[in-house]
Amino acid sequence: MMKHSYLKKGVLVLMVSLSVLGLQAPSGVTAADMAASPSSAAASQVSRPAVKNLKLGSVAVYDFGRIKIHAYQSKDPLGDETYVFETDKNLVLLESTAFKANNREWAEYIQSLKKPIAGELMAYHPNGAGTYGAKVYATETALKNWQKGGSIYNLTASFDKGFGPAVADQLPAGAKILKEGQYVDIGGILFHILPAGDAAYSIELPQINVVYRHMMGSHTHNILTSTAHMDAEIASMQQYRKAGYALVLTGHNVPEGQEAVAEKLAYLKTMKRLASENRNKADFVKAARKAFPNYQGDNYLMMTADFLYKE
Repeated sequence: MMKHSYLKKGVLVLMVSLSVLGLQAPSGVTAADMAASPSSAAASQVSRPAVKNLKLGSVAVYDFGRIKIHAYQSKDPLGDETYVFETDKNLVLLESTAFKANNREWAEYIQSLKKPIAGELMAYHPNGAGTYGAKVYATETALKNWQKGGSIYNLTASFDKGFGPAVADQLPAGAKILKEGQYVDIGGILFHILPAGDAAYSIELPQINVVYRHMMGSHTHNILTSTAHMDAEIASMQQYRKAGYALVLTGHNVPEGQEAVAEKLAYLKTMKRLASENRNKADFVKAARKAFPNYQGDNYLMMTADFLYKE
């Protein structure tokens, strides 16, 4: 199986970010809230993670001082990546995985930290959120998409068909609602809830200058639905570069830094140029494969071609 693969038995993760992330602070945020934010230079001084191998996956721990990030690389068929943010007193969870066995393993690791879970931020991967036994936080958009007829609900149903009873198909029926643009303190950690323009939401952690979005993957093709979508993603990467995020967390890849942002920005600009230079799908795909011979996610490239060329 390809590393960080998004594909098995024809099942694709199809959530696409369609708009620029909104990073402006809303009214009502105090100077004290923002004073905790480090400079971009300071936040970029994150040490190399310590890695612990588990039976199924592995955990990389990024130490920002007062906050640690535990990143669980599930190594499941969908390449799910989940997170715990740890302070001296509390834990806050971000996302779950699509498979019961991984969720059990992750829950055992979380229990080994011996601290209370202040909350669970669930967005694109709420599967089995009940495993962890804490309050779930989400936007109305995310919650709606977890319910019958929603895109995440339907995606889970497709996982059931592809993988059978191994899938964690229980989705939360409710959540404490967060507003896009809101700053919320959970367990002593400040989270900025960002619009993502798709099925759920993104998150910024201003105290450590880290951002979470569903997908990026510096050496994985994007699903790009139009040149306008390319422009939106280019603007998003330019904003990430301006913000100087120390890490970009995603739901299907290990955490990456500014090198990955630069790589993705160059990729998006090249893909936009190739779309303007090639008149048909076959030529576009050939040119993209030549430009990015070692990229994963060829099915994503084909989906982009289908969106761009209505043949």
